[in-house]
Amino acid sequence: MAGLAVLVTLALSITGTGIARAQEEYGSTRDAEARAARAAAAEDGVAVAAMGAAFCAVYPDIRGGGLPDPEPRMRLEPLLTLAFDGALDAAGHLRDRAIRRAPGDKPPFVDGDLFSSLFEGATDCQAGAVTLGRHTAGVVLHYRYAQGTTQMGWTDRLTLLRTDDGWRIDDVVYGGSWDFASRGSLRSAIEAAAAEDAGLTPPD
Repeated sequence: MAGLAVLVTLALSITGTGIARAQEEYGSTRDAEARAARAAAAEDGVAVAAMGAAFCAVYPDIRGGGLPDPEPRMRLEPLLTLAFDGALDAAGHLRDRAIRRAPGDKPPFVDGDLFSSLFEGATDCQAGAVTLGRHTAGVVLHYRYAQGTTQMGWTDRLTLLRTDDGWRIDDVVYGGSWDFASRGSLRSAIEAAAAEDAGLTPPD
């Protein structure tokens, strides 16, 4: 019996050591995964913030005047998702078709700032806070307009998607709250114009 007790005690000791080692290894794995997740989130945050800064760097060239001219559009394109870039192409087709149909009428997307809430556009753009999801992100845009005695500021927002090529801008969401500020987002405005052109919604 004494021998059996010794064997049982030894077996329990070995089992306990194995459990402790397994728990230690599991804990180390979890810690490593948590560290990796934090590092990845920090890297994503830097990349998303960089896209916001890159947009603000291009913004003065695309501000006002409707759809951007070809040269600034080329500088903007690398920042965009294929879907957003395609939406801007669609807006160009809608504009050109409207001109052909009614040369004397004002077509869509030929004036005003499409990339901010203010028709005149902002005189300063600064990228701000970043929000991160697994496959989506956002960047607050701090816009300011200063012209003569007129001084105003507001925030719009970029939405981004994680793509095979990294984070890319997928839309501009308007945040202005004054009368006649643009509402919704740039892509929703293009989609509404496309629906109206197709006869799916009545004109205003």
